[in-house]
Amino acid sequence: MAKILNYGSLNIDYVYGVDHFVRPGETLASNSRHIFAGGKGLNQSVALARAGGTVYHAGAVGSDDSKVLLHEIIENGIHEDFLKRRDMPSGHTIIQVDKNGQNCILLYGGANQSLTTEEIDATLSHFEKGDYLILQNEVNNIEYLINKGHECGLKVCFNVSPFTRELLKLPLEKCAFLIVNEIEGSAMVDMDPSTDPYVLIDALSQKFPHSSFVLTLGSRGSLLKETGRSVISCKSFKVQAVDTTAAGDTFLGFLIASLSRGVDGAIALKTATAASAIAVTRKGASPSIPALAEVEQFLKESDTEVLVDRL
Repeated sequence: MAKILNYGSLNIDYVYGVDHFVRPGETLASNSRHIFAGGKGLNQSVALARAGGTVYHAGAVGSDDSKVLLHEIIENGIHEDFLKRRDMPSGHTIIQVDKNGQNCILLYGGANQSLTTEEIDATLSHFEKGDYLILQNEVNNIEYLINKGHECGLKVCFNVSPFTRELLKLPLEKCAFLIVNEIEGSAMVDMDPSTDPYVLIDALSQKFPHSSFVLTLGSRGSLLKETGRSVISCKSFKVQAVDTTAAGDTFLGFLIASLSRGVDGAIALKTATAASAIAVTRKGASPSIPALAEVEQFLKESDTEVLVDRL
């Protein structure tokens, strides 16, 4: 089984339950506060590990405030060989979760923005052709990571979130997998976000012919277009959402971990969809991510066929 290196962010999440998102000039009392280990990078590593992947997390945390983050790494059996400690604060977020389970996030990069090219070179030297490199837009030196990972023969999987126009200047054509939502995907090909998703994923595949695409469509489901193969469509499972914070990270982790084990794309997509459905029924980021056995049981008990010809 291929090794998975996640060069990603680790954030301390301060999560506040609110009736509605705070408005300009408003002082709003929260109903609750919880502290979780999070960050898109850590969330994805936890999902990758719980999905059965062999996961190494590379990145940086603060030396004084990272206890909750390191605990999450160790508890989930994630290798920490390439995780650096810095004399600076760890990344953190302030997250509002409203009564409908929707969230908004304020992000501070901290140690996540301190990666050096020398450290990247040293880390990548421990991996080989065919291994996976997972990236998100919450650390620095993304361009260097894409170029170097591609040069080493790694399957670079880039989750283009949080999205900025600057990402379009990156060598995205060197990514084996690009994971995008409708807004991100449409911006990459200068289309309207309301464009038919099948037209959109076809345009993405034409612009980046050597990359496979995952197009997430919120409550409608998702599409998977592997290089040289037909589009696979998967509807969402219907569940009552409590907190959507880590849904996308859970989806990505279970999808890539499944593919790294040689699982067929359709089954991998269905498994990822089930995992994210479970995650949104729970509060928190990494604490909401299920284990593979739980996802398999969910699929066994479900009478809903989510793999369809067209959404």
